[in-house]
Order: sequence, then structure tokens, then C-alpha cells
Amino acid sequence: MLMLLIDSGNTRVKITYLINQFRQTEDLLVLEHDHLEKLYEWCNALPEVPLRAIGVNVAGEDIAHKIQQALPASCTLQWLAAQAKTLHLKNSYKIPEQLGADRWMGLLGLSEHRQNPELPAMLVSFGTATTVDALDADNMFMGGLIFPGVMLMRASLHKGTANLPAIDLRKKEVPPAFPQNTQQAILSGILAAQAGAIVRQWKAVLDKTGQQPKIFVTGGARHGVLPELLRLLNDIARVKGFDTITLQEIESPVLDGLRIYARDEWNH
Repeated sequence: MLMLLIDSGNTRVKITYLINQFRQTEDLLVLEHDHLEKLYEWCNALPEVPLRAIGVNVAGEDIAHKIQQALPASCTLQWLAAQAKTLHLKNSYKIPEQLGADRWMGLLGLSEHRQNPELPAMLVSFGTATTVDALDADNMFMGGLIFPGVMLMRASLHKGTANLPAIDLRKKEVPPAFPQNTQQAILSGILAAQAGAIVRQWKAVLDKTGQQPKIFVTGGARHGVLPELLRLLNDIARVKGFDTITLQEIESPVLDGLRIYARDEWNH
């Protein structure tokens, strides 16, 4: 049976599939919300007609309905939600379902990437919003942050003021500490806000667990932030006597989590 895996985000929808618990594909469809009708054509070109789809949706009921309408009539769709426990992953939220399903599946997806699972881990997702979530060594979700993403910060300054310009945030460079023009001031301010929040959580995990967390980063807006983030992390690491900190970039932790969930479902 062919099973679709769907990550419906605030801006885009990512879809891939599994043939069975042993076979995964590199085939990935990425659609903007305005082009979801293309999902129907893509499904018709698959090796088999999909009979089941599982996914997470944070884009609202209208997008969920459009995705359902674009699927073959024979394909049942189940939207997953965060739970108190999913496989080895445990949730510290008092009301587990209040945790975003995308964040939950993304943390489950870290299982495919954690080479040292005995250490805590952080997943930083640079999307429409930036989220910073932490797992301890016992796979307990410790909690996390949500704040406006890079482009939302940029847009809020440009649209919410009379004179501040929209700037290019795609460059991989450490911003100046003392900006000498408005563009530099906006760039430094946004990157400092993004990187500073992540460093704050890195220190919080270190203080709580006594162990340095491994940081995984994902999301299309990450590239401009990484140089400043690495600079700040390594500044604090030197103070604390740690070796150089590295970040591991991963492309689709939510889809990775959905694969893990689907394989477990097949096995049972």
C-alpha cells in the first residue's frame, strides 16, 4: 500500500510517500497554498493510487479541506496531533494536544539524526515563525519558544513604519555590532533577536540538564541567521570551557517524523 505523508505548514505544503515500511522515496512535492490543485495530478502519476495519507496541518481548516479535495477519492486522510506519548517521545505539556503537531512530529523526526541520543537535543525551525524546542536525554519534550520568523520581523518593520525599508536577509554574514546605516541596523537587530533567543534556550537546557545540547536547524530562513548564531554560541562556549559548537542542518524533520510514525503503524 502506498501511504502519503503530508506536512502542511503556514506557507507551503510538503508531500512525499512510502510504498511500505521498508521502502521510502526521495520524491518530494512542495506546493504553495495557491497551487494545491497540482496535488491531484501528482497523485495520478504515482506508482500506485494512494489509499491512505497521514500528516500534520497548521495552516487551518480551509487548507486542510483543499488538500482533502485534491486527493484521490479512495485516499483516507488522517491529521495527527501531539499526544502525551508517541513511541519513545514524551510530552511535558499539561494539555498535550496544545503543542503544535508539526513541532511534535519534527521532534520525533530527530530520531533519525541524533548520533548521541544520550545527550539533550534542540530543534530550531526557521519558518514563518521561528520555533526552538528541546528534548532531554530521556526523550522528554522540555518545552520551547515561538516567535516571529525572520521574514515576519522584516515585514513588520517595513509595513508598520513609515520610513524603514525592506532589506535582503539572505546573505550569510555576521552583522556588524555597531551598524552605520539603517539597513545594517535592521539586519543586525533581526539576526540578534533570532540568534539571541536560541542561545538563551541553549543555556537553559545546559543549566537544567548539566549537558550541552546538540542543535539541529531546519527551515528556509535559516541561512542568514547561522553565522551570527554560531558566533554567539561559540563565544559562550569558550567562556564555559567547551569545544567549538557545530550545528546540524536537516531538511524535513516533520516528514522524517511522519515516516517513523507510519513505519510503526505498519508494524502493528
